[in-house]
Amino acid sequence: MKQGTPVILCIGSDKIAGDSVGPIVGDILKNRLNARCFVYGATGRSVNGRNVQDFLELIKYAHPESPVIAVDACLSKEAEKPFVAVVSGGVNPKRAITGIENPAGDVGILVAVEKPSDDPLKTLMAVSWDKVQKTSVKIAIALYKALFPA
Repeated sequence: MKQGTPVILCIGSDKIAGDSVGPIVGDILKNRLNARCFVYGATGRSVNGRNVQDFLELIKYAHPESPVIAVDACLSKEAEKPFVAVVSGGVNPKRAITGIENPAGDVGILVAVEKPSDDPLKTLMAVSWDKVQKTSVKIAIALYKALFPA
């Protein structure tokens, strides 16, 4: 296991409600909780499908000994109830849209925001901002407490 200062990679777009879990978690960790770790991705500074590869290369170079925890929203059959999965091997950004798997992170936190559909982008756009905000706060606090126990 890598022993460096943790890196939190918060993936998503703050312009799409259902995809904004990562940026909101990033904001909370950086601005409200002042987490003592490296946080990439926040509202206004998104790590998204277009630039995630650049961030992964930066992290690999700048933080080679640090564990990377990736936070991302997903579409899942489990989305009827609040559903969060912690997975080994990171997350696959853009998989709902492109179907392509390209893992990011050593550990992934996946937040199911809605059920899959024939039009994933439309589905992500229709997700409730309130639901995403409340879930993101819980994720950020839980992650902070897990990384920095009192």
